Amino acid sequence: MTETGGKKHIFLQILYIVILAASAMGDMHGFSYTLTRIMKAISLLIVMTGAVVLFVSGNLDRVKTAGRFAGVYIFILVGVIVWSIFLWIVNLETVDFILRGATKFMYQFLVVLIIFAGVYMFGERAIYTTFYGLALTNLTILLINLVTYGPVDSVNSVITMITGGEQAGFVRAMEIHDVTFTFGFFIIYFLFFAQHNKERIFDIVTALFFFLLGWKRIAFMALPIAVVMALMLGRMKSKYRIPLMKTIAWTAVILSFLYVAATRYGWFEMITNYFNIDTMGRNEIYNYIEDYYKISIGFIGYGFEYTTVILQQVMQTDPDAHIGVLALHNNILTLYIEMGFVGFWAWMIYTWVFQLNWMLNHWGEKVAMLFFLCELYIFITYTTDNTLYYYYSSLVLRLMPMGYAFHEKTVQDVKLWPWVRAKERKLIY
Repeated sequence: MTETGGKKHIFLQILYIVILAASAMGDMHGFSYTLTRIMKAISLLIVMTGAVVLFVSGNLDRVKTAGRFAGVYIFILVGVIVWSIFLWIVNLETVDFILRGATKFMYQFLVVLIIFAGVYMFGERAIYTTFYGLALTNLTILLINLVTYGPVDSVNSVITMITGGEQAGFVRAMEIHDVTFTFGFFIIYFLFFAQHNKERIFDIVTALFFFLLGWKRIAFMALPIAVVMALMLGRMKSKYRIPLMKTIAWTAVILSFLYVAATRYGWFEMITNYFNIDTMGRNEIYNYIEDYYKISIGFIGYGFEYTTVILQQVMQTDPDAHIGVLALHNNILTLYIEMGFVGFWAWMIYTWVFQLNWMLNHWGEKVAMLFFLCELYIFITYTTDNTLYYYYSSLVLRLMPMGYAFHEKTVQDVKLWPWVRAKERKLIY
């Protein structure tokens, strides 16, 4: 196999970008839920392409590196689905619900296969090809919406949104939920990990433009926190940086449980009401579902996707319930209700503590820092959104450390963190 990014890889990179862009077009407003899922399945072509390349090249060194990451990612997915199957059986769920939950979960396994294929073919360059694919999607949707709403009305719509008016028309159509969140990951990578060159500047501007255009308020809060943390970590010495990351990881686990408890006992509503924070109906939904779970080690949960069933039951039993969506818009609470007390703690500790330590021990501080910053960014969005199992957000989150594990030191490497040393590894291409 030739060097990553070489001329013989240009065709494969273009193919990857086009397939991913076509797949992500399913996130455009107006597509049905079924059609969106079908379009996501187009990305399976990336896996097939990677399989062909693997068959021809047979580069087992790349398989070993990417496969170790894939194994760590898949382990937690298997744990969630196995525990869910047990809960579905215990709770005597219908076959239709089980099939729906299992089918949706299979997309998360497809995500791991896609990044495995991408990293196998391109190494660290897979981060860029994924970015260009999703940027192409956003650009295409932007052009379609400009034609649909007209340039003048589109600009006025943006101005109205920025000045605090209603988010409608063009800007509403540009709120591409899943794809918009992915640009936060790319901004972190391009700012602090990508090489210093002209492409990096273009990438930062492009990612920032689409990130702002998507207008996800929770992401506007999450990204600056991650950036400030990156700046802090970058100026610390290793003996302080690593303990800080580990402390924050455990803090995130504990605060997540406290957040669930605060929601269940009404403290969250009391705080948001005191500060006059508009929760956009979330407090009302939390009140409707509080009888379905309890803060107790004996609470075993209901299994993956069951919160949608709970909200359906609430609407059926209470026609006056002010519920317009079948999702809690709170992934932390959703995780607790679906996985139960023990499952919740197991997922949190594995995600934050185990993965961070694993990357520190096997791949060095830089890979671990990229994982930590990306996890911090997206984890904050879990408090008010459903990003946990978003298809492309999950893809990019898992891709970042896996792709960066293939990083080769160059004279253009970022000088922001002079004390950080990546684990030296000899990569064979």
